[in-house]
Amino acid sequence: MPALAIDSHFHGSDLPLPLDMVAGHGGLTVPAGADAGRLVTTLAPASAPVDGCLVFAENAHSVTPGRLAMCSAVIGPANLADRLPEGPVLLATPAPRHAFQDIALALFAGSLGDAMAIADPDAARRTSSGAVVSHTAHVEHDVVLAPGAVIGDNVEIGAGTIIGANAVVARGCRIGRHCHIGAGTSLQYALLGDRVHILPGAAIGQDGFGYVPRPDGLRKMPQLGRVIIQDDVEIGANTTVDRGTLGDTVIGQGTKIDNLVQIAHNVRIGMHTVIAGHCGISGSATIGDQCMLGGGVGIADQIVIGDRVQVAGRAGVMDDIPSGERWGGLPARPARQALREALALRRLANDRKRSDQSD
Repeated sequence: MPALAIDSHFHGSDLPLPLDMVAGHGGLTVPAGADAGRLVTTLAPASAPVDGCLVFAENAHSVTPGRLAMCSAVIGPANLADRLPEGPVLLATPAPRHAFQDIALALFAGSLGDAMAIADPDAARRTSSGAVVSHTAHVEHDVVLAPGAVIGDNVEIGAGTIIGANAVVARGCRIGRHCHIGAGTSLQYALLGDRVHILPGAAIGQDGFGYVPRPDGLRKMPQLGRVIIQDDVEIGANTTVDRGTLGDTVIGQGTKIDNLVQIAHNVRIGMHTVIAGHCGISGSATIGDQCMLGGGVGIADQIVIGDRVQVAGRAGVMDDIPSGERWGGLPARPARQALREALALRRLANDRKRSDQSD
């Protein structure tokens, strides 16, 4: 799948726009001498900029200057000027995240909440089974649409796929061939490969849990990414996979995810990884290939887990884990260390019990 900051297939806006118009949405002004008419093509994270984009930086140490050369502009504190490469315009402000949020809300207001499935229900067709299909959807041969299924505008569904009863596939989603989408599942802002199996009740592509504290309370940050699910993935019943804020949430080929798992925005999971039920994976965590997470594992945001890592059930991962290691405990640490500490604690407890009994 292509790496995009914001996919216009899902998130429409008036971009590209001149820099001064974009800056005005955030209450910012273009500095004197800068090109106010240069075009802003999209919004992007500072960690993964694309040509002509607008990014923000909380402070001068949160960016890699060389990566920003392709940006049209950077929203950041005034002292960022000394670290910027030649090219991007600095839109200086003491509250970069607030300004960036205001701009995103103005340009992508339609991205908040759920995606619409069918803009013109009167033009949709009803199948003999009772499914409702947009007139702009493309459904290949041998697709089974169960009663109550809703197939939205510009959706593409490959041959041999089964869409369960009352499943909703919102506008623009693409589903590969020989997939099985369970009853009551909702899909939005999602691209699925072939032979993907999603069990009933899963929710794919919902808003990520992103809020910015403002003087008037918590304000929602638009979630402008996608969910990309590669070939041969299985996702369990009532599991949730949030779309990315900027960029994508990605689940790699052959990965199997159990029931009742929460996968937050911008999480990236590698290939052939197994995740047991009740796990919670926080935003922007990265999990490598061929990993195994036991039931109830919690992973903090921004954590990086290498390849072939095993994490014992109920562990709380708060530090990065190198490839090939086995961890457990709360907080999680290498398994042998966790076992030694557990045995030492048991010995102390037994010694204390014997001491109390001898008194």
